This record gives sequence, structure tokens and C-alpha cells, in this order.
Amino acid sequence: MTGDLLLRAAARIYTLADGPKDRPRAGAEMAALGVREGWSVVVRDGTIAWAGPDADLTADEVPAGAAELDCRGRALLPGLVDSHTHLVWGGDRKDELEMRLAGADYEAIFAAGGGILSSVRKTRERDDDALFAESKTRLDRMLRAGTTAVEIKSGYGLDLDTELRQLRVARRLAQETGVRVVTTCLAAHALPAELRDRPEGREAFVGRVCDEVLPAVTAAGLADFCDVFCDRGAFTPEETRRILHRARSLGLPIRLHANEFGHTGGALLAAEFGARSADHLLHLDDGERAALRDAGVVATLLPGTSLVLGKGFADGRALVKAGVAVAVATDCNPGSCALESLSMVLALACYGNRLSPAEALTATTHNAAASLGLHAERGRVEVGLAGDLVLLATGDVRDLVYHAGSPLIDAVVHRGRLVAR
Repeated sequence: MTGDLLLRAAARIYTLADGPKDRPRAGAEMAALGVREGWSVVVRDGTIAWAGPDADLTADEVPAGAAELDCRGRALLPGLVDSHTHLVWGGDRKDELEMRLAGADYEAIFAAGGGILSSVRKTRERDDDALFAESKTRLDRMLRAGTTAVEIKSGYGLDLDTELRQLRVARRLAQETGVRVVTTCLAAHALPAELRDRPEGREAFVGRVCDEVLPAVTAAGLADFCDVFCDRGAFTPEETRRILHRARSLGLPIRLHANEFGHTGGALLAAEFGARSADHLLHLDDGERAALRDAGVVATLLPGTSLVLGKGFADGRALVKAGVAVAVATDCNPGSCALESLSMVLALACYGNRLSPAEALTATTHNAAASLGLHAERGRVEVGLAGDLVLLATGDVRDLVYHAGSPLIDAVVHRGRLVAR
């Protein structure tokens, strides 16, 4: 459902409207955030229909019967865009939390049959309704925390049936909640347990992804992107290249898990294939950063995962200095980072990845939207864009970083309707 709403006289609106609108931005300062003071915003039928100085607002601009939200003394932002999640899964991995805190690392847990493979077993066991119900609970929490658009990856099926079911559930989430959902087929997330001990297992699985899963997903219209986990312990650059060629032949744009565990070739592959996004990127040298910049690849940083796994943080400052556009996302998943609040992760990007507050806000709005191909519909406060907005309980967006974790989101507007207050 959509609604009509007048948001009245915000102390500041961070419009993100001052700068390129058709592509992601490399770096940003507060002056570049398009700050407007004392502005009001009118949302009609779920879309921003008017924005300007409150003194210029006339009765003709406001739909009859529109609700009104007093924004005086507070800041207004675009709805946040979470451009990397694994939101649809079954069960949980809370037992791994204690294992990790006792000293076991991600790769050791994965090698022992935990990690992704544990979630694969639990996801395969769920029927569609159970999988939907668990995932919707997570999405509802994300929406209340200010996220109004989200990318959702498959990858906890590792077989044709479950990969299709995950993507169908993601599409159903969009239909039943109205949240803007972009879907990504991550069939090449890990080698399934049933093939791990077979000499031909790797070759057989890569062939299955290329010859069965990707064509079926494309034919069903269930995926907007293809992703591969290209890293140590997952898929090699050679295997990844084969999958990406197949995805490209089917018309699927590319995102890529890359360089989380080392200089393992993923970042350079992302540049080679002109990926929309390369994600994680804890290990980059100057040449890899330059390749990402020259290819126009968005570097998506996932500081929540670094926090949970106790690993280093990607060097966001070096990426910005190199001219690479940066996005920030939660990586919400059952094991390595179950964080759902993108506003909290925005703060982590400042303290861990060394982004400025302005860069972090740009990274979770305009840049994230651009990396998903959504820059024409969201990520800014601008007439014609989605009526998805976040009202803070403060007049300064820097408080999201300065007071990280405090309850600073006063209201969330989704398609012109208040969904949290």
C-alpha cells in the first residue's frame, strides 16, 4: 500500500541531490550531501511529489486527507539501501557464536561442516511458508531500522530446487511487504556437502551451476544479478570466470564476493567483467584499487562481518583516495554477521573502514542504490523518487556515528506511510 504524507519543516534534509545522479560517487563531504534547512516534503501515492522551503508550501501541493508529520528540530534522510544481504535462510547458527568467541575462526568452522553448509541443511529442510515467515521477521526489523530497499542473495540451497525456492521467497517478500527487493543468484556460494569428498565434485558442481541453475533461474525471471564467492576455500578465479561467462551470456549483471581472505583474484575478476559491485575487499593493493576504479566497480564494504569475525576492516580511506566509489551494507546472514541495522553498520564503516560520516551516508543511500541499478528511483530525497524516508531524533546525521547504537531513528516512512515511530 502507498500513502500521502506531509513531512513538515525538517531542521535539515540530507537530500543527496547535489552531485551525479546517474552513477555512484567516489567520496563525499558534508557540503556535498545536498543539505536543505527548513524544507518540507510531500509524498503523494508513495512518491515524492514536492520538496522545498516550508514557506513556499501551498495548500495546493498537499493531497486532501494527507497525514502530517512534524519534523521540526530533526533531520530527514532518504530510506537506507542495503546492497548486500543473505536474508532468506532457515534456522540459526547461534552455537557458532560461542565457538567463535572461544577461538574457532570462520574457515575452521566451515571446514568442519559448519558455516554455510549448516545453513544449507536447515534451509533445505524448510518449506516455502516457513522460510518466508523466518525471513519476513528479519526484513520487518530491517524496515523498522530504516532500510527500505534490500538486495537478497540465494546460496543456502546449492541445489536447483532450493536455490529457486530462496529466490521465490525473496520475490514474495517484495510482493507482500512492498519493500524494494533486488535478487541475486549466489548458487556458487560453497561446494555442497554431497560433492566435497568426490574427486570430480568441484567440476560437477560448477557445471551444475552453469548448465542447470543459472539457466533455470533466468528462465523463471527470479534473479536480477549473479554472484560468486571467489576466495580461498570457496571458488577459484578459473571456476569463477567460467560461471561469470555463463551469467553474462544469459544477460545477468554481476556482483562478486572478492578478496575477503587474501589477494585471491576476485577483485581483478570484478574489474575484468565490469561487475556492478565487488564486496568484502579486506585485501587490496594499489593495482587492484586502480582496476576497480577504472572499471567503474562499486566497492561494497561489510564492516559488520569484520566485527563479528574479529578480522581486520577493509581500508575504505584508501579506496576513496584512489577514486573508487564505496557502498556499505550489512551482509546480514546466519553465521558471520546477523546484524540487521544498516544505520548501526553505517557507524561501523566510519570507525572500522575510516569513512567520514558523509561518505558513509552516501555509501548507504545513493551509492548502494546505484550499485543495484536503482539510482533512478531511490537513494535521494528528490521529486519523482520513492517516498521512503528516515526521520532522526536529532538534527545532525553525524549523531548516528557519534552516538552509534543509540535509538536515534524517530520515524520510518515507507511508500508514504509511517511504518515505525
